[in-house]
Amino acid sequence: MKKGIGALLTTAAFLLLASSAFAQQDASLPISVSPARQQIAVDPGQETMVAVKFYNMSDSSLPGFVKIADFLVEDDKGTPRIIDDVKQASPKFSASAWMSLISDRVVIAQNDASTIQIPIKVPANARPGGRYVAVYFEPSIINNVVPGHAASGVLPRIASLIYIRVNGPITENAFISNLFAKSFYEYGPITATAQIANNGDYHISPRGSFTLTNVLGGVVGESTLQSVNIFPDAVRNIEAQLGEKWMMGQYKITLHAAYGEKNKTMDRSIMVVVFPWRLVGIVIFALIILGVIGRTVYKNIIVKEASLEEELSQEKKEIEKLKKELEKKE
Repeated sequence: MKKGIGALLTTAAFLLLASSAFAQQDASLPISVSPARQQIAVDPGQETMVAVKFYNMSDSSLPGFVKIADFLVEDDKGTPRIIDDVKQASPKFSASAWMSLISDRVVIAQNDASTIQIPIKVPANARPGGRYVAVYFEPSIINNVVPGHAASGVLPRIASLIYIRVNGPITENAFISNLFAKSFYEYGPITATAQIANNGDYHISPRGSFTLTNVLGGVVGESTLQSVNIFPDAVRNIEAQLGEKWMMGQYKITLHAAYGEKNKTMDRSIMVVVFPWRLVGIVIFALIILGVIGRTVYKNIIVKEASLEEELSQEKKEIEKLKKELEKKE
């Protein structure tokens, strides 16, 4: 196998439930797969091999079928979907026809594992770029039910996803198709969602960050871009939480990211306003009430002072009048 074979990623099982009926019945397989995902790089015309190991963690043997199918990602959450009919797969990203099995039937002994070696023959005229294949195990019997006679008619699968990179010049073309958040927030933090579209020939994992700045350009929040794969011809949503609870004013959200082997960049910005209007309303109302009370108290004091001054003035007049009368009598 070439040195271009990429590092194997996670070894956790990637369970694909083929129907909601089984999900509701909690019918999961007592089996895991390793590696759950693997990346390999090949040249046009090359022959190589990949290995997938299925572990039976139950106390009884598990018969079933190992199958190969292309997969694609259609939703904005990055969920893979196995394409059972190769005719429905995009020729641009299909590689299931390059892979073959000596036998698709397998019986995995209890508490044991079965390693499947899968040869890959890359056509000499293979277009450079990504090809995406799933190698999955499908039980022939589960809970004593034979496929075709089960109520749902569909069984769960467990798959290992294989990302094949055909070496050669490829197109790298991704962009931020949308960056959105509510235009008005009463309180932070702000939830920003970016939609990144990949129109290139290979999946990407953009690197970058969301930044929140105030009207003076000061950074008040930053969040590293979540590391996710975005497959060709797919759009992926990526969210971030920015800022603190107590904020006020207009803010700018900017996403800056780089992707691909050439570190191409993409940027997009939006504006939002944060204003705790209810709290401000309560404060203003309280200030108005305090102002009214203060004004009333002030008026009462002024009125009382004026009244006292008038009484004193009246008393002075009466005293003066008495003095004059006494002087006349004398």
